[in-house]
Amino acid sequence: MNAITNAPPDWTKIDTTIRHDGKQIILPNDPGKMDYDDAIVTIGRIRDQENQTFDVTEYVKAAPWDAIVAVYRAMQDIYGVVIAESIQTFFGEIKPDFLTVKTGPGPLDKVQVPVGQMSLPGVTEPVRIGIVATGAFITGVVRKRDRARLIEIANRARELLKSSSVYRARAIRIGVDDDGDLDMGQQPEFLDLSRVAVSDMIHTAETEALIRTNIFSPLRNTEACRKHRIPLKRGILLEGRYGTGKSLTARVTAKVATDNGWTFIILDRSQGLKAAIEFAQTYQPCVIFAEDIDRAADRDDEAVNDLVNLIDGVISKEMEIMVILTTNFVEKIDRALLRPGRFDAVISIQQPDAETAERLIRAYARDLLGPDVNLARVGEVVAGQIPATIREVVERAKLSMLGEDRPSLSEEDLYASAIGMKRHMLLLDPPSNEKTPAESFYEAFSDMIVGAIGGTANGEPAASDQTVREGVKQVVSHISAARREVGAVKELAAGAAGSSQKAVEKIGVLQDTANQIKHAV
Repeated sequence: MNAITNAPPDWTKIDTTIRHDGKQIILPNDPGKMDYDDAIVTIGRIRDQENQTFDVTEYVKAAPWDAIVAVYRAMQDIYGVVIAESIQTFFGEIKPDFLTVKTGPGPLDKVQVPVGQMSLPGVTEPVRIGIVATGAFITGVVRKRDRARLIEIANRARELLKSSSVYRARAIRIGVDDDGDLDMGQQPEFLDLSRVAVSDMIHTAETEALIRTNIFSPLRNTEACRKHRIPLKRGILLEGRYGTGKSLTARVTAKVATDNGWTFIILDRSQGLKAAIEFAQTYQPCVIFAEDIDRAADRDDEAVNDLVNLIDGVISKEMEIMVILTTNFVEKIDRALLRPGRFDAVISIQQPDAETAERLIRAYARDLLGPDVNLARVGEVVAGQIPATIREVVERAKLSMLGEDRPSLSEEDLYASAIGMKRHMLLLDPPSNEKTPAESFYEAFSDMIVGAIGGTANGEPAASDQTVREGVKQVVSHISAARREVGAVKELAAGAAGSSQKAVEKIGVLQDTANQIKHAV
């Protein structure tokens, strides 16, 4: 028993570390005294372990170009000197590439970052850095003692993404591909907000108040919202006919957001909303702005349920992401999407009233219109017109001013231009007593079908005739809907693919309805 108790420890099974300190070589004395032979064997084992190589790869999740800049800056912060190296292969030398990363809207706002093989001071083996769709990576076959250094670089890069990201608190536009994914094949486009001011946004007093309360207030009072536990996760819908200023509202919102430390992302297609929400989590607090959401949320589109769940479920209450959507056709959006609780606010962007029209005229005229010019008559004439039309009124009035060689606009210039525009716009409206093409078609087609099956008695349609007429009316309704879809395509070119598909689907409905009429007859 005594011999077992006094047996020397097996140092090959004990985790022993080596520390360089002072001038003495100190050997362990627990659980027993280490002799010289055990010390030599243990030191050799630890040396071999440290020389063992490992495949190490660390990913930094963010926009690829933002992440690679952060990784390179992290290497510079830690090691000072980072040397890009060529790789010698059987086929020849592979030189490192340089990525030019945009850092702002200006032509000189860019930085170059090497990608490929790098040599770091104190790291025995070279490492490689590069980008993937979800971010950047640093990888290498390194010794055990160098593995922690790659992890240190990745962690430092993640810190830099929070403090000095290329995209954080900036306004960017991101493309969306046909699958609804963000187009990471192209760098995001920076929005130039240098000439944007909050005063550029001119709506009716009611609309401006709603925008200030529901959008600008959380952006400007972020810390107060956090203090009072007011969620910064918000969903806003801006609805109104085209040309009423929703896109301008987006630019002004971008200005307010970035001035207050929020990232602003605008999508060119609303189908990318899910991918954008995932992307935005890295750049919180963040605003996502997607136009023409009706193209993804039409009642006939199966994506509507996914869209509702995105707004209501994917973004948790703890996230600081504000989603702002716009539509020109609010009637096309599923009612479930419009219920309180789905959106925090639905804001109608209405055509300008007389007072708003006057403010728009002064904004477009700038210093060509004196403050004492009375615009009451002009405002009454152009009230209800979209801002683009009111801008054209001002431009036409400028020609009158130039024709008379005057330095400023007069009330008469603007009034005459406004009257001319009003008459111009009236020509675009059909007379009230004129039947629409759909109504004319319905009457002619109904008479033709009813006549073909025997007509009516005493001018009153029989029950079967009435069934036919109702079927024809349904056909005409679907044709009208299809024509509206096509009209929307022509008017809003950005949605050509989505709306054209809707029109094709309407044709299928027409065929089904025609079959129903055939069976009724």
